[in-house]
Amino acid sequence: MSIFRRKAGIISSTALGIIFSMAAACLASSAFWPGKDLNSLNLFSNIWLIKIFKLQADIIINQDSLSGINWFDILILILFIITCLSLLESAKYSYKVWFLIACSLLIIGIIVFIVTKLAGRSSFMASGLIISSIFFTGHFRKKLTAFTGILANVFLLTGDFSVGANIRIFTILFAAGYILLIIWIFMITKTLLKRSEIPYTSPLPPVSPGI
Repeated sequence: MSIFRRKAGIISSTALGIIFSMAAACLASSAFWPGKDLNSLNLFSNIWLIKIFKLQADIIINQDSLSGINWFDILILILFIITCLSLLESAKYSYKVWFLIACSLLIIGIIVFIVTKLAGRSSFMASGLIISSIFFTGHFRKKLTAFTGILANVFLLTGDFSVGANIRIFTILFAAGYILLIIWIFMITKTLLKRSEIPYTSPLPPVSPGI
C-alpha cells in the first residue's frame, strides 16, 4: 500500500509540474505569437492561476472570467491531495495531523468551488503553506524546498487577494510565485523519488575476512 501511495504521489506531483509548466508556456506563446491559433492548449491556459495573472497584468479586465466550474482546476486540487497523502507516510506521527489538515482544506476547497463556482481554489496555496512548513521538520529537513514553497504560496496568495488593485508589484510577485511554484512541485517529486528508492540488500551472508 505504501509503495502504491508513493508511486501515486510521484505521478500526481509530476502531472502538476507538467500542467503548470504547460500553462506558463501557453501564456508565453500567446504573448510572443498573439495571432497564432492555440485552441488545442486552452485547457492549460484557462487554469485559475493563469487567469489571475492575466487580470493582474491587465491582459484581461473581466473578473467574471474567474467564475464558473473549471474541472481542470478541480483536477489540480485532486492531484495535490494525492501528493499530500503520499508525503504523509514520511512524516513523524506528530506532524501527520498537519498533512491531514492540508488535505481537508483541499477537499473543503473543492466543495466550496463547486457550490460557489468562484471561491475555494485558494485552498491550494493555503495547503501549500502548511506542507512547505513541514519540510523544515520531521524526516524531511529540506530547508530549500520549504523556503521555495513558502515564498511561492505567499506570493500567489498575495496576488490572489489583490486582484483588481491594479498595483504592478502584485503582478511581479504573482509571476515570481508561479515560477517558484513550478520549481517547488518538482522538488516534491524529487523528494518522493528518493523516498521510493529501496536500498539493495545482498541475499548472501557477509563473508568473514580470511585469517
